[in-house]
Amino acid sequence: MNLVTGALSEAAASPVPGIDAQVVNELKGTVASAKEKASSFFQNFPSYLTKLLIAAAVIIVGILLLKLVKFIIGKVVHSRAKASSEVVKRTETSRTIITSVVSYIWYFIIIGVVLGIFGLDITSILAAAGVVGIAVAFGAQTLVKDILSGLFIWGERSLAVGDVVTVNDLSGTVESISVRTTTIRNFNGNVFIIPNGDIRTVINMSRGFKRAVVNVPCPYEENQERLVAMVKEEMEIAAQEIEGITSVPDVMSIVSFDSNAVILQIAVPCPVGQHWRVERDIRSRVKARFDREGILMPHYTAPKV
Repeated sequence: MNLVTGALSEAAASPVPGIDAQVVNELKGTVASAKEKASSFFQNFPSYLTKLLIAAAVIIVGILLLKLVKFIIGKVVHSRAKASSEVVKRTETSRTIITSVVSYIWYFIIIGVVLGIFGLDITSILAAAGVVGIAVAFGAQTLVKDILSGLFIWGERSLAVGDVVTVNDLSGTVESISVRTTTIRNFNGNVFIIPNGDIRTVINMSRGFKRAVVNVPCPYEENQERLVAMVKEEMEIAAQEIEGITSVPDVMSIVSFDSNAVILQIAVPCPVGQHWRVERDIRSRVKARFDREGILMPHYTAPKV
């Protein structure tokens, strides 16, 4: 009993510090740590500033050198191009692909140099990137697919810069081809950036020649032989006056029957990219000839109420 009473007396004589005292001690420790870090920062500030300036200089010089490399690549590639438009298209496509690959490699080098300036071990980063790369490989399948598709497009020459194409139901002129994307601008000026891996069906209207095709609706009431002879006569005149065609357009007589019209079809080969203009000229001439002959072209008439 005396031993128990003595133990309780000793515990009461040496009380445990309260919560307030613990909070004060933690605050003192935090302030001391902050002072130490601030002192270290100010001591090393000149070194940090020097590294930042060097890194900025490396980035600026790297970008300027990349522009110079792109300029040299363009000069070298274009110097090998001949007068043929097809050769020019192929060289321009090669230029965009090469500059795209060089840009990716160059930016990677710049990032590596900047990390080295700040004391980061590039070798360990690359090793870690290799391990992480295996982990994220499944997530990067789309990127790999785009790059491989871009290389196949370049190698097979299915597309070239300057071609008039329809890709995935999007029509326009190819402006650039990189290892990852293909850029197409349509007639309205809209730009479509298509991942190369998504390109499935390509309609290229810039290979060899293009055929201008015009369907002409004619009234059932008119003599069809007279209409065909009239259109053929007008097309003989058009062959002499429409720029870009070197032969008389074919008039293929009746190709189909519509609900209120007989359809004649006119077709003629023309230069690539000029078929829209040639078709407009043919339509204008046929309409003007019908007007002179007093032939009323079929048109929809709203029913009377």
